Amino acid sequence: MQIDVQNYDVKRVASVYADNAGERWWTTAWFNGRDKGEPSIEIPRRMAISFIKDQVSKDEWLSRYFPKQMTSYYNAIEQARRHLLGI
Repeated sequence: MQIDVQNYDVKRVASVYADNAGERWWTTAWFNGRDKGEPSIEIPRRMAISFIKDQVSKDEWLSRYFPKQMTSYYNAIEQARRHLLGI
């Protein structure tokens, strides 16, 4: 039996951006397709560059800067998995 897990995934988006001078950087995220994103968090420039260059996975990034939301995400995925498998 094959299950397409992507159909049960929670949409999550991460973004980084800088001020006009490129001196201060922030990250924010949106979970579950909501219009309103999470509050922005100031981050080091080197981390922003790492994310932009895909040197950090989206889930690793979100777990680092939005741990509470990602804990909820992992719990939802586990619950969906159990439901699908009848556990």
